[in-house]
Amino acid sequence: MLRIASLTILLLLSCLSQANQPSKLYQIDMIVFTHQHSSSQPAEQSSTPLLPPTTQHAIPIQDAISGTRAPYHLLASSASQLNQEYWALTHKADYQIIAHYTWLQPSNNQRAVVIPVTHRNGWTIEGTLRMRQSNYYLLDTELLFSTPNSARTAFLFSQKQRLKPGTVYYLDHPQAGMLIKVHQVV
Repeated sequence: MLRIASLTILLLLSCLSQANQPSKLYQIDMIVFTHQHSSSQPAEQSSTPLLPPTTQHAIPIQDAISGTRAPYHLLASSASQLNQEYWALTHKADYQIIAHYTWLQPSNNQRAVVIPVTHRNGWTIEGTLRMRQSNYYLLDTELLFSTPNSARTAFLFSQKQRLKPGTVYYLDHPQAGMLIKVHQVV
């Protein structure tokens, strides 16, 4: 009886200590770019104007805090594990890089994060990215690409993907692409 009581107490203490531990962090590295030689019109035309994805309950990604690695804050580009891919894309005339982001977030996060609105090379990008941890990382992206001169060239980059940690993934759209890598921070 004493043995069962001891095991029960040890099991409860183990569960309590795990509950009090801070959530593990993972790093998300992302490059968003457009294809230069794609048609100027999206493949599917909609008669209704596209609206930016809903960000009401999403967590905004903040600007970097100097010298810290806080969750939901952009990290320096030198912290990205996609720097070689970034360099390769900048040296190919077929692609225009619109955004290069790196940030940390807790593994227990279930909410989407708001990607900072970016204005670059005539494009505006806004939207959300939701990353959930399971056996794999589960990714949902909702990014609106638009140009200031014409709402007709706007398109939605909406993707769902299952990701393995530490692997670079390419998500494709007729007019844009995304490279993304997720890995746990030690």
